[in-house]
Amino acid sequence: MFSCLNLPRNCISIAKDNAIESFGFNNFIQIGNEPDRYKENAKLIRDLFNTEGALESPIDLDISHMKIIELNSLEWIGIDIAPRKLKITNTGFTVILCAKWQQGGPYLSGGPFEGNYIFAQVHFHWGENEMKGSEHTVDGASMPMELHVVHFKEEYETLESALRRPNGVTVLVYFCKLQDKPNEFIDGIVNNLALIRTAHSSVRITPSKLTNILRPFSQDYFLYWGSITTAQNIHNIFWIICREPIGISAKQIAEFRGLNDEKGMFILSNIRPLKGKQEKSVFHVSPSGSTYASLLPIPRDLLSSEIEEDGNTNNDIIA
Repeated sequence: MFSCLNLPRNCISIAKDNAIESFGFNNFIQIGNEPDRYKENAKLIRDLFNTEGALESPIDLDISHMKIIELNSLEWIGIDIAPRKLKITNTGFTVILCAKWQQGGPYLSGGPFEGNYIFAQVHFHWGENEMKGSEHTVDGASMPMELHVVHFKEEYETLESALRRPNGVTVLVYFCKLQDKPNEFIDGIVNNLALIRTAHSSVRITPSKLTNILRPFSQDYFLYWGSITTAQNIHNIFWIICREPIGISAKQIAEFRGLNDEKGMFILSNIRPLKGKQEKSVFHVSPSGSTYASLLPIPRDLLSSEIEEDGNTNNDIIA
């Protein structure tokens, strides 16, 4: 069983009067119950990109050095509505899951956002083995797999257009944890991977609600301004990391390594190396202090022992 999130004592029981001093914020973070104050905090986070810039992603998430901040709840609109069509594509680098709804599509609002962020796609990152399969790490520990759920700001109309804007794209990160039993909902994807072994091939799969794979969360998540560099561009990304991993079996992950890239070679790993240290602001939003066994972080010794026992497609954003 994975261990719970053991937040530093001053993070859990921090007093409102000394919160700013404890983290050296100089009146930057405001903790309180008023919705207007939460909106002010959200604006301060959005404006932080102009003052601090962005961390090159991915990074190690050092929980003990995160800054606590209170925001209004994230709002998930339409995510529980099944799409009309669902398609998976082997891009030669990863697997992308795209969907089309009868009317519109799911979107995010609230939290740190100004405006709505429209769902674009889900894609997957994995490594050569389950010991190192995530791009981000938590307190130095890697996870077996990492899912990226890409959203773009509604006013920019398309993901391609949003990628050219500093506030155009947010990516939700879900880590995966190993379990003996296959994830029946991810099986809907895994069972069709044999049909897209070749790079740039696609197949429609049975439509299913995104909530069958992704757990909506409204508070208690990690957040930072980051960037990814491709061959031609630098894209700024608003990263939001879920604390609760998704269960998946080692056999299911292994199926992704059987896909071929453009040269016909197996995609054994598609994770990028860690980039910068946590030298800019990384936030823990409205932490709950929950101690459920499924929550991050996972101490290295527990992670190692469990693994040993268990035995629209846009490529630019994920290059």
